[in-house]
Amino acid sequence: MVSVARSRKLEKERAALEAAYFSALQEALRDCAGGKWGLFGQNDAVLPGQLRERLKPESAKRLEPIAEELGSVRERLGLPIFGPMARLEQLRREHDSNSPGEQRLAMGFLEELQDIG
Repeated sequence: MVSVARSRKLEKERAALEAAYFSALQEALRDCAGGKWGLFGQNDAVLPGQLRERLKPESAKRLEPIAEELGSVRERLGLPIFGPMARLEQLRREHDSNSPGEQRLAMGFLEELQDIG
């Protein structure tokens, strides 16, 4: 059981991390929509790990630690995964040979986020 004071602190941390994640996600999606792929992992199977990481945009790399920390805080609060994080994970899992490319996925996801925010 989390104390009231600890719960308040975690709630503040959650809110700050969600804002940071949302902002970082939008930046990563804009980069991806502009032609920098790697956010959705569509080419992960064909590229060696070192090259995959080197080519991934910095904005996508910054998103990962925020997501990990936010996931941990939400878990401690007993909350489900943050909606935009869940949507990104869903889009990462759903690619096949007929899926739109990363650039189109990013543009579509940006439109979804504009409807939310």
